[in-house]
Amino acid sequence: MKIYSLLIASVLVTAPSVQSFADDQGPTLFKTICATCHTIGKGKLVGPDLKGVGDRHPEAWLIKWIKGSQAMVKAGDADAVKLFKDNSMIPMPDQALSDDQIKSLLAYIKTEGSEEEAAAPAAAPPASGVDQVTIATQKAAADQSKESGGLLTMFSFTEYILMFLMIIMLIIIWVLSTAIKSLAEKRVEDALKQKA
Repeated sequence: MKIYSLLIASVLVTAPSVQSFADDQGPTLFKTICATCHTIGKGKLVGPDLKGVGDRHPEAWLIKWIKGSQAMVKAGDADAVKLFKDNSMIPMPDQALSDDQIKSLLAYIKTEGSEEEAAAPAAAPPASGVDQVTIATQKAAADQSKESGGLLTMFSFTEYILMFLMIIMLIIIWVLSTAIKSLAEKRVEDALKQKA
């Protein structure tokens, strides 16, 4: 019975930390994947300022856009085509993120946008007319960020989940081996009693 209690306790202790990790991904995801091309309340970079993005587009649309913007443009989605044209037709790189990761990212953007608004109500308007050299430089930086930071974040999350699953598997193996050993010892005792 102690073994099962230990197993249940380990699951209960570890499960909230997995959820907490998922909830805390927003800032890391923004810094490693988005910040090269986007700001929250500080004006346009390569892509648009993301402050209020949740008010401009529904969450389901944003999830689809973040996962595959060019697929939406090619499919003729009116909002996607307009966004692509409004941003010098520079494609946003597709992101291999889960829906939960994107929701965490969007929650962070919403929170940051609200804090930015409270801190600086009279922000200066964004500069217009970014030249092509600046755009190309920022696009190259965005591609590099995607290759390094984005993958690093994904691997960290994957490693965390794998570690959690390995701990659970080790506990299950330990429980089974203890039960098998106990059963084997009982059978040996029964066999010795029958011989005596």
